[in-house]
Amino acid sequence: MGALDSPLYFVVKLIAYCFWCYVGLRLFQPAAKLLPLRGIGFGILRLFMGFFFGILIYLLSSALITHIGAGLPENTITYIAVYVPIRWIEWSIMAALLLRGLTSTSPWILGSNPRDRYWRFGGILISCLADIPLIVSLGGVIPTGRFMC
Repeated sequence: MGALDSPLYFVVKLIAYCFWCYVGLRLFQPAAKLLPLRGIGFGILRLFMGFFFGILIYLLSSALITHIGAGLPENTITYIAVYVPIRWIEWSIMAALLLRGLTSTSPWILGSNPRDRYWRFGGILISCLADIPLIVSLGGVIPTGRFMC
């Protein structure tokens, strides 16, 4: 069973991303209008961004498995070493879109303030938690090399 076999996976991811993007809009643009609709739009963007980065993850995870062994199950190593950093990049892109007006690369990469960094870490946590239905449907196996992050 893969990610395509689990419509619940997509629904959970979409709801989680829409919710977290709405939270980001409330934090970074509290005066903006139509926040729920914009949160849905940004959530959909984040979902499709996962497709793009999923391809990158597939390539990285294939290379990483052959170089790291450290006694942990291969899927766990790959998940931690590849998915978490890629998700930081994804949520950084979302933060840049939500914050508007970032002019230098340092705030873009590291976050502009603690609130921004916590929101990005929260996004990573949300992304990982949204993987749980798929992990459960696969009998507890962490699926790596899938097309979505």
